[in-house]
Amino acid sequence: MTPRSDALMILKPDVLDGPFAVCPRPLARDAVRGLVDLYAGRPPGPYEVATSDGAVRWARRNVDRKTAARGWYDQELRSRQERLSRLTALLRSPTLTGEGPTETAGLILGMAGALGFSVAERARRRFTHRDVLGLYAYNTHYTRLAGDLTAYLTGGEGEILLLTGEENLSSLHILKEVVRRVVRYPTTHYDALENLLHVSDPGATDWTYFEGTLTGHADPYGPISCLRAPQSV
Repeated sequence: MTPRSDALMILKPDVLDGPFAVCPRPLARDAVRGLVDLYAGRPPGPYEVATSDGAVRWARRNVDRKTAARGWYDQELRSRQERLSRLTALLRSPTLTGEGPTETAGLILGMAGALGFSVAERARRRFTHRDVLGLYAYNTHYTRLAGDLTAYLTGGEGEILLLTGEENLSSLHILKEVVRRVVRYPTTHYDALENLLHVSDPGATDWTYFEGTLTGHADPYGPISCLRAPQSV
C-alpha cells in the first residue's frame, strides 16, 4: 500500500508531557540556527547555550553518516533559499523571541513548516500495544528493546501527523536529528526510546499502518498481522 501523505511524523509522549514538553527559548533558537548552519554549509555557531555547539556538531556527524549509508537520505533542499529564509524568519517569530519556555512540539512544527510541510491530518491518542507493534516491530533492535518500548509507549499519549509538502523527506529526518541533540540529548548519546519524535523512512510499514489508522483505511490483516507479541527482555 502506497502512503497517501508526503510524510508521517509522530510526537512521542516525552515531547507532549513532562520536562521536555517545553524548552527554553534560547535552546529552541539554537536548534533552528543549527539547522540553518547545516543547510547553509557553514561551521556551527556561535550559539546562545553552551551545550549547543557540541550538540549541533554531533548531529551533523550523524547526518553525514546517514547520508553515506542511505541512498534516499541527502542534505539537499529543493528550495534552498526559501527554506533558509523561512527558518531565519522563525527565529524572529513571537514563538521564539524573548526568554522563558516555549512548547517543544510547537518548535518542531514551526521548523517543519519552515521546511515547507503543512499538517494534513492530526490526531492525539494513547498508544495501544498494537500501535507499538506498528511502529517498531520491523526495527532491527526490536527483540532487544521490546520490553522497554512496550513500557514506554503503551498507554502513553502521542500525536500522529500526516504532512504534505514538496521538500525532500530527508529534511524532516535532519530536523529530527538536530532537535533531538540540541533539546533532548546535548551531551550524551540519545536514548533509543525517549527521543521526542519519529519520522518514517520512505515506504516504511509504520507509515502505512499509522496513516491507515488515522484515515480509516487500516487493513486488519495488513503489515503487522503476522507479528508475535514482544517477549520480555
